[in-house]
Amino acid sequence: MKYTTLLMDADDTIFDFPECEYNALKNAFTKNGFDFTQTLYEKFSEINDSLWKKFEKGEIKRSDLRVERFKLTCEYFDMCSDITKITVLADTYVNELSQQAILIDGAYDALEKISRICDIYIITNGLSVVQRGRFGKSPVTKFLKDIFISDETGVQKPQKEFFDIVFEKIPEKDKSKILVVGDSLTSDMQGGKNAGLDTCIYDPKNKISMPNDLCDYKITSLIDVCNIIKGTEL
Repeated sequence: MKYTTLLMDADDTIFDFPECEYNALKNAFTKNGFDFTQTLYEKFSEINDSLWKKFEKGEIKRSDLRVERFKLTCEYFDMCSDITKITVLADTYVNELSQQAILIDGAYDALEKISRICDIYIITNGLSVVQRGRFGKSPVTKFLKDIFISDETGVQKPQKEFFDIVFEKIPEKDKSKILVVGDSLTSDMQGGKNAGLDTCIYDPKNKISMPNDLCDYKITSLIDVCNIIKGTEL
C-alpha cells in the first residue's frame, strides 16, 4: 500500500455538517422560545464559519467563539441582548449538536472499505463534547483507530503542533505513509502541508481546481480514497 494511515477530518468529510447544524440550531432556538427561520440559519452559518476561520488563525479563543456566534446572530436579528439567555442558547446548541451524527451519503460504506486496508484516525477542530457525543452515537466509530480533537490537544489545525501530537500517538512514523483527507483548504490541507504530509481534498461539489499547491490529490467521493491508498489512482 502507498499509505498505511489516514488522518481524516470529521465535519463535511464524514458527518453531513449542514444537516446536523440545521437540526441542532432549530432545536436550540425553539427550545429557548425563539423563532427559527431559514434566514436565521443561513446568517448563523455565515457567522459561525467566519469565527471558526478566525479560530484556525488563533484570532479568537474557542470559549469566546462558542457564545460569540450566538451573540452576533441575536444582534443581527435584534432578537436578544441578554448575555445570560444567549449563553443558555449557546449551551443548548452544543448539547443538541452532540446528538447529531448524520453521515454524508456513502460515508459508512467508504470507511468500512478503507478500514480494511488502512488505519483511520479522526483529526478535528470541533468541540470535545460535540465530537465525542456524535462519534459515540455513530456506527462508523468501529472503523476508527482513534480521534484527535483540538479541544483536547490544546492546539488546532492547521498548526503543526496539532499534528506533532498526533504523530506521538500513532504507530506509523514514516510521514510518506500518512495521508490527510478533509474538505478544508485552510484547515486540513494547510495543516497537512505544515506537517510535511501528503494531502487529499474531499470536494464533492468539484469547486476546487487542480493542480493546487495545498493538495496532492482531489476526490469527489470518499470511496476513491481506496485507489489513492493503493497507489492505483488515475
